[in-house]
Amino acid sequence: MAVTWTRAWWRWTGGPTTRPVERVVRVDGRSRADEPDDERQAFGRWVRKRPRVDGGKRRGDGCGRRSLSPTWVLAVGGPQPAGRGGRVGGVGRDASRLAGLQRRLQGIAGGLAVYDEAPDNVSSSTYSSTPSLPGCRVAPGRRADAGLPLARVTSNRIDVEALAAMDGVGRFREVLPMLVDPVAFAGLVDGAAGGCRVPSRGMERHRDAMRSCGVASDAHVRPVFAMKAFTTPKKDGRTSRLVLDARPLNDAMYGPPSMDLPNIRDFINEVKRHRFAMQCDGVSYFYQFPIHASISRYFGIGMKGCDMLLHVLCMGWSWAPCIAQRASNVLVRDLGLAWVDNFLVLGGSLDEAQRNVAVFRERTQAARVEVRAEGGGALWEVCSRFVCVGVEFDLAAETQRHRLDPSWAERWVDGSGMTAVLSGRATARQFAEVFGGAVWATDILAIPRCHFAALLSFAGRLGGRMVGAAAHSWDEVIDVPPSTRRELGALRKTVQGNPWVVGGTAEDSGSVLWTDASSWAWAALLEAEGRLVDGRQGVFAGPDAGAHINLKEMWALAEGVVRLCWAPGAQRCRVDNAAVVGAVAKGSSSSYAANRLLSRTIRAADRRKIVLCPGWVPSGEQQADPYTRGASLPRFPAPLSASR
Repeated sequence: MAVTWTRAWWRWTGGPTTRPVERVVRVDGRSRADEPDDERQAFGRWVRKRPRVDGGKRRGDGCGRRSLSPTWVLAVGGPQPAGRGGRVGGVGRDASRLAGLQRRLQGIAGGLAVYDEAPDNVSSSTYSSTPSLPGCRVAPGRRADAGLPLARVTSNRIDVEALAAMDGVGRFREVLPMLVDPVAFAGLVDGAAGGCRVPSRGMERHRDAMRSCGVASDAHVRPVFAMKAFTTPKKDGRTSRLVLDARPLNDAMYGPPSMDLPNIRDFINEVKRHRFAMQCDGVSYFYQFPIHASISRYFGIGMKGCDMLLHVLCMGWSWAPCIAQRASNVLVRDLGLAWVDNFLVLGGSLDEAQRNVAVFRERTQAARVEVRAEGGGALWEVCSRFVCVGVEFDLAAETQRHRLDPSWAERWVDGSGMTAVLSGRATARQFAEVFGGAVWATDILAIPRCHFAALLSFAGRLGGRMVGAAAHSWDEVIDVPPSTRRELGALRKTVQGNPWVVGGTAEDSGSVLWTDASSWAWAALLEAEGRLVDGRQGVFAGPDAGAHINLKEMWALAEGVVRLCWAPGAQRCRVDNAAVVGAVAKGSSSSYAANRLLSRTIRAADRRKIVLCPGWVPSGEQQADPYTRGASLPRFPAPLSASR
C-alpha cells in the first residue's frame, strides 16, 4: 500500500472532539514544477488543495485569530485522481479520519485537541508504517526531557512599577500594561477567541514544583485559554525548564512591538570600545515578572483533573522576550548592554567600570531584580577577559579582540547533528540546529554568508516547506546535497580553528565607486579628488539579458570593484538600488545567484585589502546613470559634471 503526504485543513469545534471540515481532495503524484530533481528527492510530493469552512465562516469559534491551521497528514492509496465525493486512492472519507488519528499519534495538536478513533476497515499496521517517499522517512520519536525534574527557580518578584519609574525613554512603560492592566491586555486579544483547552502530557509530576515556587496555581476559575505545557532540558542535562505552547494566545492577539535587542555585531563592536566589564544574569529572569491575577486567566495550563494558571512571564508567549529585553535595557541604560537576561556593565577604565557597577547595583536593588554571577565567578567582579552570550572577549590585549566561546564551538563542531548532516542523511530538526549555529558562527567571526550560497539556498528551500508543517515533519530524514555539505564542512574547519577577530577601522581609500545598471547595460565610474578618473561600461547579452534588475545592479558593482578599485582601505560604493546596498552591507542575499556573485566580489576585494562600504543614492544623483542609457564614457580624467 503506497503512503503519500497530502495537505488537510482543521478547525476547532469547541466540543469534546475535533473533526476535519474537509476531505482530502486530490493527490496528483507530481512534484511542484519549480523544484529541481534533487529537491523532489529530498522533500517528496506536494499537493495543492482548497480549504473549506462550514457556513463560510473563518472566525468565531476557533482557538485564535486563525481558526484554521494547516498540517501534514497521511493519505492511504496511490496517486489516483479524486473520484466522486472526494475519494483519494479508493479510501475517500477514511483518509480524513486517518488524518485525525495520525495527528493524535504524533502528539502535534498544534493548538487543537484531537481524539478521533481509527477507521474500522483499515488495519492498525497502516498507522505505524513509515511513509515510502524517496529520500524521506520519519525518525523515531523520543521525549527530549526524559522525565527530568524542573529546575529550581526563584520566588523573587520584580517591582515593575519601580522599574518603570527608572525608564528615561519610556520603552518599558509602553509594554508595562501587558503585566498590570487587564483592560489593556484584553483589548489586544480577539474577543471571538478563547475557550480553547489543550491538555498537557506528562506534566502532572511537575504540579507541586510549580506551586511551591509560585509560578502557577490550581485554577479556581475557568481559564480563557488552557494551553499545552511541556519541558525542555537545560544545559546542565539534569534539570528541565517549563515552556508554554502559547500559539492559541499568540494567534488571538496583536503581535509585540520591537524587542529592542541589539544586533550581535553592534553588541560586539560596543563591547570592544571598552577595557573592562562586569557581567551577570537574571536568576530565572522570566519568572521574576509578575502577572496581574486577572491576566493570569489567559495563561492557563491544560492539566489532567484541574487546570493551572501561570502567574509569571512564560517562555512561549510572543510578548515575553520583548518585555524582558526592554526591562533589561532600563537597568543598563548609559552603563552597558543587555541581551535579554544577560547584563554587561562596561567601562573605559577600571574606575569608570566600578562606578558603573555601583549604579547598576543600586538599580537592581531598587527594582528588586535578583542577579547572579555568570560562569561561576564572583558577583560584581570587574575583569577584562570573559565569555558573554556565546562570545569570548579579550579586552586586555593591545587591540581588543573576540572569538566564539570555545566550549560552544566544540559542541557545534563535534555534535551529533553536524555528523548526521555531513553524512548526507539528517532530520530536518538536526539540519535546522546546525544551520542556526552556522548563522551564529558567521556573525561572530565576521564571515560573509554569501560564501555559503548553496547552504543558504538549501536552508531557504527547506524552511519554506516546513512553514505550517506538523511537528513530526521535523523528524523526517532528508537528503543534504553534496554542495551544501562541502560548504558546511569548510565552515566547520574555520570554527574548529576558532580564530580571534581583531577590531579596527580601515582608512578611507580616497575614492568613490559609482555603479548603475539598466535593463540592457551597466556602467561603473571611479571618482577621486572630485574628478572622474576611470570608468567601464558594457551591455548584458545571452542569459544575463533576462536577469532580474537587482542581479544586474550587483553585476555592475562587481565589475566596478574588480576592474577599477586597487587602493587598499575603505572603498565607498554608491548604488541607487537598496537591495544591493543591503546585501553588500550584511554580506548575503536571498538569491543564490546574487550570493555567488557577491562572494566573488568580496574575495577579490579581500585580496586587495579593500573593505566595501556601500551607500544608497537617488537615481538623480547617480553619476553612472547616463552611461547605462546610451551615452559614451568621457575621456578621463573628467569633471563630475561630464556625467550629467
